Amino acid sequence: MAKEGKKPMGKIVLIVVVVLVVVGALGSMGGNKTTTTAPESTQQTEQSDAKDQSATEQKTEESTENLVIGTTVNLPDGLSVTVDSVEPGLANYDGSAMTGIHVTYTNNGDDGASYNVFDWKGEDANGAQQSSGYYSDGSDELSSGTLAKGGTVSGNVYFKGDLARVLYFGNVLEKTATASWALS
Repeated sequence: MAKEGKKPMGKIVLIVVVVLVVVGALGSMGGNKTTTTAPESTQQTEQSDAKDQSATEQKTEESTENLVIGTTVNLPDGLSVTVDSVEPGLANYDGSAMTGIHVTYTNNGDDGASYNVFDWKGEDANGAQQSSGYYSDGSDELSSGTLAKGGTVSGNVYFKGDLARVLYFGNVLEKTATASWALS
C-alpha cells in the first residue's frame, strides 16, 4: 500500500518537471529583439536622408557585437545596459595590470530587473574570458540587486590584465554574450 501512494506522487513530479521545461523552452524562443543606441557623438546628423537613416537603424538593431564605448544595448525586457567608459593600465596592489569599466543599467521595463557584477566578463586578445577581479584601489564598484521600474544604477567593474573586449551576459548561466564592446 505504501508503494501505491508514492507512485502517483512520482508521476505528478514528473508532469510538473516536464511542464516547466516546456514553458521555459517556449519562453526562450520569444521573438523579441535586442537593439542598440549609438552614443550621440557617433549618431547621424539631421541632414542625413531618411533612406540612409533607416538602413543604419536596421543595422544597429541586428548587431550587438564589438560595439563602440558609450553604445546602449536595449534588451527585450526593457533593461538597457551601457559601457560608459574604460580605464586601462591600472596597477593592482601586487603590481599586476587591471582594466576598469564603468557601466550603467536603466530599467525601462514594467517589472523589476536584476543587475550584477557577474553579468560582465572581460576578454583578452587571445579570446580568453574571465570574470571580474579584485582591484585594491577600486571605487564606486557595481554591486548586485534588483532595479525598480524606471530606475538607474551605475558602477565600476574591474578585470585582471589588458582586455580587447568586455562582454555582457543577461544571465550568469548563458554561454553566449548578449552584447560586447570593443576596447581597442
